[in-house]
Amino acid sequence: MNNKTKIAILLLSLTSLTACDSSDDNKTISSDTSVGVEKPVGVDVAVNGSFEEYNSDGTPTGWPTIDSGITVAEDNTTVKTGLSSGAVTMVWDKKDLRQSVDVVNGKTYTLSMSIYHTDGGVKTRLYLADYTSVYSNPSLVNQWQEISYEYKPTEDKNIEIGARFYDAKNGAFDGSEVIYIDNLVLLETGEAKEPDALLPPPAIGQDPEALKAYYQSTEGKTGFELKTALYDIIKGHTTKTYNNLWTFMSTYSLDTYYENDNTILDMYTENPSASDNFNFIPVLKQCGNYSAEGDCYNREHSMPQSWFIKASPMVSDVHHIFATDGTVNGKRSNFPYGEVEVATYTSSNGSKLGSPTAELITLGFTGDTVFEPIDEFKGDFARAYFYMATRYEKTIGSWETNSDNANAVLDGSSDKVFEPWVIAMLKRWNENDPVSPKEQYRNDAAFQYQGNRNPFIDHPEYVNEIWAD
Repeated sequence: MNNKTKIAILLLSLTSLTACDSSDDNKTISSDTSVGVEKPVGVDVAVNGSFEEYNSDGTPTGWPTIDSGITVAEDNTTVKTGLSSGAVTMVWDKKDLRQSVDVVNGKTYTLSMSIYHTDGGVKTRLYLADYTSVYSNPSLVNQWQEISYEYKPTEDKNIEIGARFYDAKNGAFDGSEVIYIDNLVLLETGEAKEPDALLPPPAIGQDPEALKAYYQSTEGKTGFELKTALYDIIKGHTTKTYNNLWTFMSTYSLDTYYENDNTILDMYTENPSASDNFNFIPVLKQCGNYSAEGDCYNREHSMPQSWFIKASPMVSDVHHIFATDGTVNGKRSNFPYGEVEVATYTSSNGSKLGSPTAELITLGFTGDTVFEPIDEFKGDFARAYFYMATRYEKTIGSWETNSDNANAVLDGSSDKVFEPWVIAMLKRWNENDPVSPKEQYRNDAAFQYQGNRNPFIDHPEYVNEIWAD
């Protein structure tokens, strides 16, 4: 059971305990009076669908809004069930309330919502994974109505669920309009299907003709035009669930290169020239709790989750996620990759956390802490970053303001993406640590797994062609 499910079940339980409390005379609660309706047995896997929990800024926990022009605030006067609903205020067209959720092949997911129109000027569309879904009726005014949408995934993956609000008059609002929403439930029912076994990856990386065909649309292009052409090739990959990463790592993140013992290859503790201090048995040593190096391995986002607010598909994109020691991962936290002048922590293989070198500061780095992997793996991380800059060029510019460390690395643009100090350093890492067989194998595996490749592993020369001096 994942944390989202646990939270959702807890909130559902709290709602059930408090739904009958309508003794407050100050509330004008409109309640669900239907009786004898048998609801399907299942688990609510949405977070805070009853809107009983709110952040400090008044927005409902677990439900970020997308685009400007929509606000969602707590309301305890027009309530379907429980203690509060969400009051959605709109001042423009097509605004979303959404969250991401893991879905499982074989199960059925039913997204439903209670909605209360004030003047009938708003349509609401529920969606799971895409926008082909159910609309509310804008003609019903000042009464609760129910809408729902069913979805049956054919594979385990991470999807977006949500509600889109937009003007029913085919034009902009004259002012603002308010509707109320409650009981936004994602009911999971049915039995999961056993996943297909992962197969050995196709060796496209070793087939010049196959690679040429894959990148054919880039011919004759250079600079940021080349970068956009690569984006068009690798975008829209098959989004997998966060849990699917464990299976990928236990199959394709094994040491068949150094000690050749089929334990997890962890770039934060792997010693490429001598025996490791400890080894991670696949699956058996997944984190888990940890207090020291060697306790367990986990899933390290080379570009930290806080930089993109744990959003999908970045949160499960295997091209930038690696198996690493839990303790070292925790030490790295969400600090930028860099080159360390004075280390405050050094892992068993020499990876360091500490203050940046004078060169990085001269090039423009403004923070006080960086994490430096060992030379053997610097190119791996550099090429993962160039992948992220390309795969998410349409959105990565907006990540800059999500955290101080994101701001130190990202420049807010969709073309260069990185600050000058980052580009200079990553280009150097790409040159000094060339593509290895393990990267080529992993790239092939990732292509089989989620349907796209890291172009900078197949063509490391693309780095200098795009980010020219």
